[in-house]
Amino acid sequence: MNTTVSPLPRPYTGDYQTGLSLVELMISITIGLLLLTGIAMLITQQSSSRTEIDKSGRQIENGRYALTLLQDDIQHAGYYGQYSGALTTLTALPNPCATDIASIDASLAMPLQGYDAPTTVPDPLSTCLPDANHVSGTDILVVRRLEADDTLPTISTAVPGQIYVQATPDGKVTGSGSDTSVFNLTQKDGTTPAELRKYVEHIYFISPCNVYAPGATTCTGTADDGNPVPTLKRLEMSVTSGTTTLVVTPLVDGIQNMQLDYGIDNTGSGVPALPFVTAPNVADWPNVMEIQVNLLARNSETTTGYVDSKAYNMGLAGTVGPFSDAYKRHIYTAAVRAINPSGRRE
Repeated sequence: MNTTVSPLPRPYTGDYQTGLSLVELMISITIGLLLLTGIAMLITQQSSSRTEIDKSGRQIENGRYALTLLQDDIQHAGYYGQYSGALTTLTALPNPCATDIASIDASLAMPLQGYDAPTTVPDPLSTCLPDANHVSGTDILVVRRLEADDTLPTISTAVPGQIYVQATPDGKVTGSGSDTSVFNLTQKDGTTPAELRKYVEHIYFISPCNVYAPGATTCTGTADDGNPVPTLKRLEMSVTSGTTTLVVTPLVDGIQNMQLDYGIDNTGSGVPALPFVTAPNVADWPNVMEIQVNLLARNSETTTGYVDSKAYNMGLAGTVGPFSDAYKRHIYTAAVRAINPSGRRE
């Protein structure tokens, strides 16, 4: 019996994948690192671009908001309710820091009052606005008017210490709180008390900082966590424990400069004459019918690699800059009509 023996299969001698060589591994790691570096750079650039867009957006918003605040107040300057009579002619600038009734009543004759780029805050304004809280060379604006939104329902609801003006078309009285011995004007029926409105005085200025350092009452190098940010602020009349006081309110941070040009009506027509001026005489302040507002807004944070080499036109005050720093800036300008003083003349 023959037995056929089948030969054993020969082992496969082809190449098998036995792993990566050191060279291949290093090449793979290098390629991966290059890809990761590219992705990281892309993310960083996008984040940086987003940050710059956010900063530009805040700057635009702040500049426009500051301009809107000033526009609204200037347009309401000289609003004295129903009163349309004559006002006393002043021979000197009123004291913006005064809180007594006689001084406030006299100051109604000057609804707009300014200080042209003082290097130090002049007296008597310095009694309520220290030099340390004012950026030297920037303008200061005082706006006087009555509250336009509402009137008190009754004299008895008046706030003690708050200054009010009661007005009719041909008369007005100024007093404090619910003093019925002063507020005795009536409407046409002869019995209904005339409307009573709160007196409003706003003093706008540029401050070197936004938030004082802990325990401080003026701007210092440690304000705003050691990085002082120029800010548009406002001194406004308020009441503390029944006493009339002036309090500071920060309005818009990043506003670095404010310059104002004034249009004066010399003919009694209510129309400002050209050219505008930066510093009206005492007799001209009641005749200011329009203000050209020039604001310089600055980012609150620097931009890496940026150098500000621009000069900025601030109206009749000329140009400022270049600052040669890393802050981006923008000018905001508007011509604002003083509607109430001009309207009485038209």
